[in-house]
Amino acid sequence: MNSADRRPQAVRWLGPSAAWALIMCELAGVVALGVAASGNLRFGGALALAATMLLTLAFGLVGVGRESPLIRLVAGAAFMFLALMFFLGFADLVTRVRYWTAW
Repeated sequence: MNSADRRPQAVRWLGPSAAWALIMCELAGVVALGVAASGNLRFGGALALAATMLLTLAFGLVGVGRESPLIRLVAGAAFMFLALMFFLGFADLVTRVRYWTAW
């Protein structure tokens, strides 16, 4: 081993720290929407903030954009699966809400 292998690697903490701070601000925004907003603003705003939180997590903390094409493909497939599960869960919730209001 040469001396270049023994040197400690520089810790790149600025990007992940900024992404973490952004996710915490978005979480505070979701909580504020839940407390103060009502109607379509609450649902649409929370959905938009949740989507940006997911993108911030993927591209900020995990760094999918800097990885190889295969990793990006797998991450895209995982995101598509997550979106499908969200859609199916939301469809189930919508069908149940119709029956809840009939009572």
